[in-house]
Amino acid sequence: MSGPAGRLAVWDWPGGEPATLLLHGVGNYGRYWDAFADAVAGRLRLTAPDARGHGDSARPDDGYAAADFVADALAVLDAYGVERALVVGHSMGGYHATMLAAAHPRRLHGLVIVDAGPEALPEGAARARRLSLERPASFADRGEAEAYVRRTSPGYSDGVYEDRLRWLFREEDGRLVWRSSQHALRRIFAGSSDRSGSWERASGIAVPTLVVRGTRSPVLAADVAQRLIGTIAGAGLVELDAGHNVPLDRPAELADAVVAFARRLSQTRA
Repeated sequence: MSGPAGRLAVWDWPGGEPATLLLHGVGNYGRYWDAFADAVAGRLRLTAPDARGHGDSARPDDGYAAADFVADALAVLDAYGVERALVVGHSMGGYHATMLAAAHPRRLHGLVIVDAGPEALPEGAARARRLSLERPASFADRGEAEAYVRRTSPGYSDGVYEDRLRWLFREEDGRLVWRSSQHALRRIFAGSSDRSGSWERASGIAVPTLVVRGTRSPVLAADVAQRLIGTIAGAGLVELDAGHNVPLDRPAELADAVVAFARRLSQTRA
């Protein structure tokens, strides 16, 4: 589809209502949600774009502020004829989902923030920056790329690595290169240090909200998660035995939590 900055690659899985928009984290891709979508198994209608600068979406020279990603999310909802959606965002996508909820509450049935918050632990923030900005530019072959991914992100199933190899890279001139743009990542991180107003923005969220935290997360601290659900009126918290990448570590448990939240929203509206 066409977005505000050009092509937006969008992936969708048919299912029941409410329509659910999935926003991925920095350096990832819409198909990051594959295992989660498999676990949802048609209980929700899912839509997951490749964020600008990522995957097969456009790579503009400029336009990597959070407001630009929010504009893309709204464009996806409009293109798919979705007036109101359940929005699920992980990491960077969680920050964008929060901004979307604060600025356009009438477009959301509810909000699920997955391992993201107004403050990030220094360890996790430094790791994300290092893996995004200091990564090798390319790999000689699939084996070399797989060794790098397994070494830098250990502990996942073979299926997760297979999925990541398929969607993180593309072939160019006989080598494997990243689908995400290094220029885009630099611009995103250049703006990520300014989270001024994040707590104030969270306090103004007026849509039903669920926060999901990985108990082994190096990004979202337990006390920050508690403060966040205390700041967003009526927010709930689910903690799963996972690291930062909850959708990869615990896709079935996350799917069940999101579907249960969606069912509660439907009952409230009925």
